Amino acid sequence: MVTGVLNADGSVKVDWEQVEGAEAYLTHYADANELDPHKAVYMGYSETNSWTLDAKDVPTLSVGDKILIYVQAYKQKGIGASDVDKARYLHDGPFTGSSWSDPVVLTKA
Repeated sequence: MVTGVLNADGSVKVDWEQVEGAEAYLTHYADANELDPHKAVYMGYSETNSWTLDAKDVPTLSVGDKILIYVQAYKQKGIGASDVDKARYLHDGPFTGSSWSDPVVLTKA
């Protein structure tokens, strides 16, 4: 299960249960109020069961807007200079990740 919070500083923190054998996780998200997972084109990268999206990278949210975040586990670690590069390496490479989690749905208060 994925849980999360919209922090007072505008950042987003997401946590999930560790997946046995996973070396890395990709988070997938879209713009505000986008319910179609196929449009979750933004990615994050983590080697732990927690991830924070800096406030500057959070899509614009108005009061009442929702952001959905999905998590996918990989048996490999990403390679690259940044987390974006590492996420792209796994996503675009010859690797198979797990099915996407059910999303955590966060609503801006």
